[in-house]
Amino acid sequence: MYIFINTCSLILISFFNSFIYCSPILNETSSTPLLLLISFDGFRWDYPDLYKLSNFNLLMKRGVRVKYIENNFATVTFPLHYTIVTGLYEETHGIVANTIYDSKLQAVATLDTMNDTKWWSQNPYSQPIWVSNQLANDSNQRRSGVIAWPGSDTPINGHLPFKYQSFDLNRKFDSILKQIFDWFHEPIDTRINFGVIYYPEPDITGHHHGPISNEMNKTLQECDNYIGQLLQMIDNDEYLKTNLNVIITSDHGMEEIKKNHTIILKDYIDISLCSAYGGRAFVNIFVNSESNIDRIYANLSTIPNYEVYKKSQIPKKYHYQSNIRIGDILFVGKPGYEIIVPGDNASIELLGDHGYGNRVKSMYPIFYGFGPVFQQNMQAEPFHTVDIYSLMSHILKLEKRITNGSFDNVKHILRDHSEGKLLNQINSLILTITTNITSWGFITFGCVILVIFMGIIYTIVACHHSQQLIYVGSQYVPVRYRLLSNNEGSKSNLFADESENEEEIQ
Repeated sequence: MYIFINTCSLILISFFNSFIYCSPILNETSSTPLLLLISFDGFRWDYPDLYKLSNFNLLMKRGVRVKYIENNFATVTFPLHYTIVTGLYEETHGIVANTIYDSKLQAVATLDTMNDTKWWSQNPYSQPIWVSNQLANDSNQRRSGVIAWPGSDTPINGHLPFKYQSFDLNRKFDSILKQIFDWFHEPIDTRINFGVIYYPEPDITGHHHGPISNEMNKTLQECDNYIGQLLQMIDNDEYLKTNLNVIITSDHGMEEIKKNHTIILKDYIDISLCSAYGGRAFVNIFVNSESNIDRIYANLSTIPNYEVYKKSQIPKKYHYQSNIRIGDILFVGKPGYEIIVPGDNASIELLGDHGYGNRVKSMYPIFYGFGPVFQQNMQAEPFHTVDIYSLMSHILKLEKRITNGSFDNVKHILRDHSEGKLLNQINSLILTITTNITSWGFITFGCVILVIFMGIIYTIVACHHSQQLIYVGSQYVPVRYRLLSNNEGSKSNLFADESENEEEIQ
């Protein structure tokens, strides 16, 4: 009798194991992982709830919503977008602001002039994930397509995305989305497996009208409609519905700016003794002579509602110290307070801004993930901007790189790191049930046998159904051709010199 009971236990365990592992998942042995990364610039973490964005709220039912992302300093566009795709702090990758002064280069870069390799390649280890994806060309099906992401149209340490299109302020999101989907469906020898999209809203609206305004509501409803289009396009496409993983995030949030909360920097310090670069929320000050640092620091320390740090005193939580592009003095406004530096047009009034401390909650951005690898209907606790690279690297099955983030901080939102625990719990429950069968009587035992029989039939049907949903081969994908006019030469220099040795980041 006990032998028979143990046999039943094994059958039950096998049934539930089969049920879990025969569920529809990406056939990893026959396809290259697909991932789409989307960033809506300046999308604050609480916008979906404040403005009741129905499609954004649907995303959690399909996957994961992280409460918010804790970003790093400085909380501005170019630095944080480069952090997302490298997993490195700004002091490490070198894009420390939207306006940068480099004393070694004796040059200044702004948003309009930063499309030069020298700004993005300060650290030879910095490698955007679109390059990592292409260098891991293990099956000749790894290609990246990037639209408008900061740095994507500039060779970084010799590499460009396989396909890319530069930023166009007038381009609508639906046009961008169509282009990315076309790239996912190109013939097998040009098709991308990793798509990256940057979109400048709602950041622009936030600056002009503030985070809480009718204009912001209108812009966010448009963004919400774009998410609805994205979901519909995926649902109508069996290939992408089965295989595509999607991450929707942002770089930073937005803080309301009130009148009379702005100072003119030259009213407080002698500008002839230094130079100042940055945004309105923070400024890097480079002092001409070390002997003047204490003098300028003392003057700035008297101003209420602003924080001033000598370089050696910058808080560790900023991770913003060890780079020559960071000033001798860092001057930061408290939330809602602004700084006008020489060359800035003080007549331009902003009603919203960012760039404040990275633990100011209004600076936190959104994060959503859905697709085959993500858990469903889950709200997760916060993690860090630097962790997103490790998550994407895992999804794309890339070799690990040393970054400032950690996969351990994000693995709980993935299915493949939760099924094992669930399976052990189910197996334990089955063993408990079958161990006590003798005390239940033969009628109950007969019911258990019936359940086993029905379970086996269900398992066979489930496995058959899952095989029909596994990766749609290339021969079934509609062939769509699109010629690009601006990516000549993007195929060159895609492979790293094998003699290069990667050094560990301290």
